[in-house]
Amino acid sequence: MKASTRSVRGLDWVSLLMADVRDGVGVYLSVFLLTVRDWEPDAIGLVIAAPGLVGILAQPPAGAFIDRTRYKRLLLMAASIIIAGCCLAVILGTGFYPVLLSQLVVGLTQSVYAPCVAAITLGIVGHAALARRIGRNESFNHLGNMLAAIIAGLLGRYVSYEAIFYFSIVQCLLLVAAVLLIRERDIDHELARGAVASEQGASAAGLKELFANRDILMFTVAMALFHLANAALLPLVGQKMGLVDKQNSSLYLSAAIIIAQGVMVFVASFSGRAAEQGRKRVLLLAFLLLPVRALLFAFIDNPYVLTGVQLLDGIGAGIFGVVSILMMADLSQGTGRFNLLQGTVYSAIGLAVALSNVAAGFVVKHYGYQVGFISLAGIALLALGFYQWQVTETKADAGASASGRVVPLYPANPAT
Repeated sequence: MKASTRSVRGLDWVSLLMADVRDGVGVYLSVFLLTVRDWEPDAIGLVIAAPGLVGILAQPPAGAFIDRTRYKRLLLMAASIIIAGCCLAVILGTGFYPVLLSQLVVGLTQSVYAPCVAAITLGIVGHAALARRIGRNESFNHLGNMLAAIIAGLLGRYVSYEAIFYFSIVQCLLLVAAVLLIRERDIDHELARGAVASEQGASAAGLKELFANRDILMFTVAMALFHLANAALLPLVGQKMGLVDKQNSSLYLSAAIIIAQGVMVFVASFSGRAAEQGRKRVLLLAFLLLPVRALLFAFIDNPYVLTGVQLLDGIGAGIFGVVSILMMADLSQGTGRFNLLQGTVYSAIGLAVALSNVAAGFVVKHYGYQVGFISLAGIALLALGFYQWQVTETKADAGASASGRVVPLYPANPAT
């Protein structure tokens, strides 16, 4: 069975338009609260951490639900509409609690994006074509992030910071239209949950069974450590640049994002191909670059140089976004719990992100930005050592097809 060109194109558009939507304008919120609302760094850290805290609870049940449901497209559309409402709430709510509430809701809704898109992708292309297709998804996502950052930077500089949030609302509505391009009949929902293609009702492993597997447990811990070191870096850099040059802070931050996302477009595509020969060594590079980036942020004050350092983030994040999904697909293959595993791993990541932002905000308030970045660099070194010594290669045979279903990126004879 081959997927239609329309559905494959739909995946491209969903990946492109999902930029910033799943995060509710992401890092711009921290700079908006600092430079426009004059919030303290610790209060900003709490608000930025809120989605991650909610995600800790929401991700596993969301993943389990995605394994069971056939309404994956509807989930994506509903989440996008809710995120649009949360962006509007940030604009209209001037106090701490309205903004905090909006970010708690963001945490609930964004928990469906990553596992849902990955599940739909697996259900359309199968395991054999997954590496390159995930690489393509991530390339389009990073391209979307880059374009969104350009627009957001211009809006923040020449219109207002509030205009960035209105732009995100438009993105949410366009994403709903993009999801409708994906045809329901092209998704094998059994394959999408990590079971054998088209074997309706196949048995599925439980959460306890999944984490009885040491490889899954060590992988999850490594992912959490990576994000514990990484999550607070860009928000802190945005704040640091905002204090140096408040008027141009949105342009500096957008430039940092543009550089990183531009690199990710190419790195993600390369990572998908390179990971066909083995996952671990490709992802190792992302772990190696993380402490280097944190230390550079600690000792550099020039906003132009800080912006350039984001090149390293582009390489690391471009690799991570592709290879981590592939490793989860490898580890869950045959269990029927691909999305439950995704949800649980993302829950652990959410905890790490929340702790990273809260702890970094506290350290920066009491000891300054340099100590904050050095602390994150130390955690990054710990993550690197743990990954190298505890995480095993998940792809034993790079040439073997994990599924009988092979679908090219663009079908030669597309279904109509």
